[in-house]
Amino acid sequence: MTEVPELAPDELKQRVVGWWIGNYYGSIGYIGKRLGKKGIREFQDLGARQVAATFKHIGLTRPEEVALAVATNEKNMFGSEIAVEEGDGFAVIRRERCALLQGARAFARLGASLVAREHCKSCEQAHWNRVFSELGMKVETEHTDQGCVMKVSPK
Repeated sequence: MTEVPELAPDELKQRVVGWWIGNYYGSIGYIGKRLGKKGIREFQDLGARQVAATFKHIGLTRPEEVALAVATNEKNMFGSEIAVEEGDGFAVIRRERCALLQGARAFARLGASLVAREHCKSCEQAHWNRVFSELGMKVETEHTDQGCVMKVSPK
């Protein structure tokens, strides 16, 4: 019997990013071909509502709580360099190096340039704006070369 290797944490995170990027954009491409832009919007809305429902279900109601949950997942699952700063009723998610953006850029080097160009727009507008809206919050985003800064506050 062949022994299955255990991956180092950094290699595991890179593989998770590749799997996530390929799965998500592969799904979006298929949905777009079969159902058009309306189908893509419905798919993205469903995903955002599910994420918001999960946050609500586990009792995350304040911007600071949601920001910490987002940052915890992105750091540990994908390997992003990310921090959360708390203010008076708001939180800032600071992605110093967004591993998903890096993954999208890696796909671009393989010829999927649309993925890299559209990634941040899709992440911000099609996902996080909708998630935070479902939670009764708003988000303001500033893009950087390696990631972004999101300020999350009540509506």
